[in-house]
Amino acid sequence: MSGIFSLLLLLVLLSWANELLPDEKKTIGTYVPDVSLEDSDGRVFSIKGLNKVVVLNPIYTRCTSACPLMTQGLKKAIKDLREDLVVLSLTFDPKDGLEDLRRFREVHNLPENWYVVRSKEAEKLLRAIDYRYRYDEKLGEFDHPNLYVVLTPSGRVSRYLYGVNPKLRDLELAVLEAKREEVRLSPIEGFWLRCFRYNPERGTYEVDWFFVLNVAGGMFTFTLVPALVWGKGIYKFFRTIPYFLVKNS
Repeated sequence: MSGIFSLLLLLVLLSWANELLPDEKKTIGTYVPDVSLEDSDGRVFSIKGLNKVVVLNPIYTRCTSACPLMTQGLKKAIKDLREDLVVLSLTFDPKDGLEDLRRFREVHNLPENWYVVRSKEAEKLLRAIDYRYRYDEKLGEFDHPNLYVVLTPSGRVSRYLYGVNPKLRDLELAVLEAKREEVRLSPIEGFWLRCFRYNPERGTYEVDWFFVLNVAGGMFTFTLVPALVWGKGIYKFFRTIPYFLVKNS
């Protein structure tokens, strides 16, 4: 019975969360404020001080529905991700103390590059990414959008990923986009990123078939012309063999 109730609660919260989705047109490409963050061990740092691609995931530690699912979904995705990044689970609940952050980290067995953090300036950071939430007195839960925000090493909003179970491909491409600000991508990374384009309506990356077909057509022409030239020469060479043999017999 409790499982059915949890599922119904999750569906209700998800429907409410859709009303709170951020306006990406106002935030993509803008810089987030470099606020002070405190992790579960009491260490204080800032986003820009990390100098790495950051995946920011707003949560609150007492959440019993979406937040644990988002955490586990992202944990599963980054396990197979080869890119160097930092994950920040930022609580927006002012009641969350260090003990709550530690418990959340331990329960989910988070890796070393993942910090559960709080901030006295959390609202300032959340406003910068247009993250809105509200507290439901009856349910005793916050309703909020389920999302991950990918930030560049300099703290600029690069991409939003939605849901509780991000696709590895979407996460990898979003991180590559953000990483491109700081370093030059390898030819393989650059080509892989160029083969896709982000669809804001679906919130996912899709194959850029126009680019792929153009590349395929170019490669076909590049290989076909030499093949025809060399093929014609080889054909003439073999045609002369019988004549050469007869002439010298």
